Amino acid sequence: MKKREPKGNIRERINRGKTVYQVQVRVVGYPSRTATFPTRRLAERWETKIKAQMIEGRHFRDVEARRRTLADAIDRYTEEELPKKRADTMHRYCLPWWRARLGHLKMADITPAAIVDARSQLSREPYTRARQGAKRTLLKPGEKPAEYKRSNSTVNRYLEVLSHVFTIARREWHWISSNPMEGVSKLHEGPGRVRYLSEEERAALLRETVKDPQLHCMVMLALSTASRAGELLNLQWRDVDLDEGRMLLGRKPGQQSRLATKNGTARVAWASGEALRLLQERAKNPRRDDDLVFSSPARSGGRSRYNYDDPFGDAVEAAGLEDFHFHDLRHSAATYLARAGATEQQLRAIGGWKSNVVNKYVHLAGDDVKDLLAELGKKVGGGKDTA
Repeated sequence: MKKREPKGNIRERINRGKTVYQVQVRVVGYPSRTATFPTRRLAERWETKIKAQMIEGRHFRDVEARRRTLADAIDRYTEEELPKKRADTMHRYCLPWWRARLGHLKMADITPAAIVDARSQLSREPYTRARQGAKRTLLKPGEKPAEYKRSNSTVNRYLEVLSHVFTIARREWHWISSNPMEGVSKLHEGPGRVRYLSEEERAALLRETVKDPQLHCMVMLALSTASRAGELLNLQWRDVDLDEGRMLLGRKPGQQSRLATKNGTARVAWASGEALRLLQERAKNPRRDDDLVFSSPARSGGRSRYNYDDPFGDAVEAAGLEDFHFHDLRHSAATYLARAGATEQQLRAIGGWKSNVVNKYVHLAGDDVKDLLAELGKKVGGGKDTA
């Protein structure tokens, strides 16, 4: 295939009564370069120099693209980029899948058509969520695990992960000149799953979680502050004001320079009512400021993050709830707040949902929504309050 040569364009312009020459050089895979000179000769010299640099750089990228495979890129991405991710669970599912399907291809040979074919396979093929011999597996000996199909939204997350690998390979490593994902469209996604607790369901769930004080406290905080499970699991006592009920969500234990919220932005949440009482009750146990609020005994001694999955699943089953997950407590809290009259800006600020439109309203998650959260705390706690 014939390579495109860099295009140059010199325009004569008048600037403050003087003639100047503006030159622009463009090449696929590179940002355009523009500069202005007092003479055409200087403009032409600069144009020639930049063209040569682009040609040389493109040649280097072509060599790298034909020398490196996608497996090389995924391995380097796993080693260098994954440690920077706040949550890398999705990456650890997606990257091995792409490596197994397309990892043998050279970066230069990965086309949009090849990715689309893999996308179709990803959508069609069944997968399992359990395997024999896995830790905490519920499969009985000889039992065959159930098979599932990936939703369109899941397939799109796989595409996003692969796209970022190509972006880093182009922008940081200079292995390729363009991202082949630019020629791949995402699948249509529905409105998304929204599940929240009715009054009766909430009462049934809390009757079960109260049997486990740690689980009950965590569930109450999630219901009354719209916090994510990961945010609560990373919460340390140093970030809790037990008098005011103020909790700073965002500091990750052991990595103080990294934020533990999903979007990387710290925020304040206010515990009140029954949730605050339960938090104060937990604080009566011996603790240090750097201790986790929710923890379990570690195998090698000390404490580790609380493993709430099994006790929460048992409580959900005992309460007779169907298709309900811990994250749905956050949806429930948002629904209760909206019904209580919270504005869109307040909802986004309280829950930490981030968008360009509401960034300037993040400060609302301070004192001006404390009363709103206090009302929510009374509601989910059965009307109880603390002095």
